[in-house]
Amino acid sequence: DDDDDDGEDGVGSSESAIAGHRQTRKSDEEIKRENDIKRFEQLLNSESATINYGIDGSTDNYLTKKQEESEVDAGFKGLNRIFEGDPAKTEPFQDLIRIENGNAIGEAGTKRLLPWLNKNTARHLDYLVIISDPRPKSSELRSGMKSLMKLPPNILNQLIVINADTPAENRRYLKKQGMTSINVFCDEKREWMREYTALGEKRWAMCMFIVADGRVQKLVRELDSVSISSVVQNAITSLSI
Repeated sequence: DDDDDDGEDGVGSSESAIAGHRQTRKSDEEIKRENDIKRFEQLLNSESATINYGIDGSTDNYLTKKQEESEVDAGFKGLNRIFEGDPAKTEPFQDLIRIENGNAIGEAGTKRLLPWLNKNTARHLDYLVIISDPRPKSSELRSGMKSLMKLPPNILNQLIVINADTPAENRRYLKKQGMTSINVFCDEKREWMREYTALGEKRWAMCMFIVADGRVQKLVRELDSVSISSVVQNAITSLSI
């Protein structure tokens, strides 16, 4: 009987913690307003950089003019890049491919993957770390994965890698390296990466997202494989969910 009582108290305290948290967090409207301002400022900066391109003969700090113009066009077309605090879109996850069988994870798999959708309410305030890289057979990602393997199991259990390789290529590489405790999903068409604006800035590059409670809580672009483990751990430490 005592065990049953403890279980009920655990569920009650978990649900009250979630309810209390949602009362104090910023509303979706407040987050959207703040991030729309950031997006507008980014668009202005892109326009300004394009207009001023090459005036002093130096282009070291700029994208090429064509790339700059593409950034501005993307802004006008609504392809706005994601900022911390933005909603974490769930639909793009459904098309991620399992490396074990080549099948999409679908709606059911997405609900198991994303903590706030899980049927176990005790998991609703957990986080998910996502490391993405759009480059096929990325040596930088593979180097980073070796570093990630040294993370504590409780972090690795809440971390996934999304890359553009085929299921067969991923299986081959993981088997060759003896990596059995890291979860990898395929995004060969880079559809998830486009939806999450995770293709990189000046070049294709690794990104790190931490999603929790329905939002992008942490975001690092141009992620460096050398410091990847410390970046992940520091980002988790700074979570305020």
